[in-house]
Amino acid sequence: MTDFEQKDLAKHTPHDGVQQKYQQLNLQEIGLQDSDFNEVMNAHKELAVMNHNVVAEYGKNIATKTSTYTDELLDLVQNKDLDTTGQKLNQVVQVAQQLNTQSILNKKKSSGFFGGLINKMKGAKQNFDQHFSSTKEQIDVLVKEIETSQTGLKTRVDTLDKMFHGVQDEYKQLGIYIAAGKLKEQEIQQDISTLTGQPQDQATVQKVYDLNHLANNLEKRVSDLQVLQQSAMQTLPMIRIIQSNNLMLVDKFYAIKNITLPAWKNQISLAISLNEQKNSVQLANSIDDATNELLKRNADLLHQNSVDTAKANQRSVIDIETLEHVQNTLIKTVNDVIQVQKEGMQKRAEATTRLRALQENLNHLVLESSTSGVNKS
Repeated sequence: MTDFEQKDLAKHTPHDGVQQKYQQLNLQEIGLQDSDFNEVMNAHKELAVMNHNVVAEYGKNIATKTSTYTDELLDLVQNKDLDTTGQKLNQVVQVAQQLNTQSILNKKKSSGFFGGLINKMKGAKQNFDQHFSSTKEQIDVLVKEIETSQTGLKTRVDTLDKMFHGVQDEYKQLGIYIAAGKLKEQEIQQDISTLTGQPQDQATVQKVYDLNHLANNLEKRVSDLQVLQQSAMQTLPMIRIIQSNNLMLVDKFYAIKNITLPAWKNQISLAISLNEQKNSVQLANSIDDATNELLKRNADLLHQNSVDTAKANQRSVIDIETLEHVQNTLIKTVNDVIQVQKEGMQKRAEATTRLRALQENLNHLVLESSTSGVNKS
């Protein structure tokens, strides 16, 4: 059918009751309301002149935008800042573990008992201070580097928020084009019904065939738009999950920076002061006690401090139960999404089979009616 014939047919196509037909659609399923009717009619104008190119290009711009958002989301998921942040935090732990008070305080015995003991205490204090200052500087540098990564994570949270609203808008626009396409499908079917009721000459049969072909292509295009709309709907919770994960990482880093590290530094500072006090007391007692008794007490103290420090450093920041919960939730999320997709594909396949059967029956009836009309002539 030529464009001219399509224009002529469109002029005589009745539009009374279009809004009523629109309200009869499952608007909630495609994310629309009654107030969206005018936007649907604007999209409907794109199908005023029907041909294969118009159907093929119908809603193409929206599909392109949705694909762009999907690509951007994939880029964010593949971003390496999360790995960088994890590596830097691991380096913080390694640097902190290098501050081993047992190896620092365990100096070789100098000549002379009292003089050697005093020199040992002074040397241990100085050596410990140097190691502590060096460790603190390394941690401060690593914390600044992590802050840079965290800033990137926060920026991507804002980007994901903009993407979320963009996908929401695309979801509605897809619904508008789906509704307009369904209304056009009803109009074409009405035109086919009108032509079928007329005397069936060759030209009429050809028009019916062409309209059926266009109707089938339009239905396929509307089905594709529905698939894209479903994909957009699935993208929305994915964006929120990624946003939530980024925010949790940012919050966890702040907790490490503002609570864990300051507490660790304070405790080390207190350990230095306490160690000085205890060594002074031990020095006073060593004047009255035997050399062996002093050495045993120092050894006991050294052992206790080393064990306590090792336990503090080895304590896990994140519970294994939390990691298991996150892992199980992610697996459940993926499985649920896959299940929804499988069910959607099965339903569409069933709908396609049923539509094909209807189309074959209609073609058979049209051709049989045409043959019957010719024989009567």
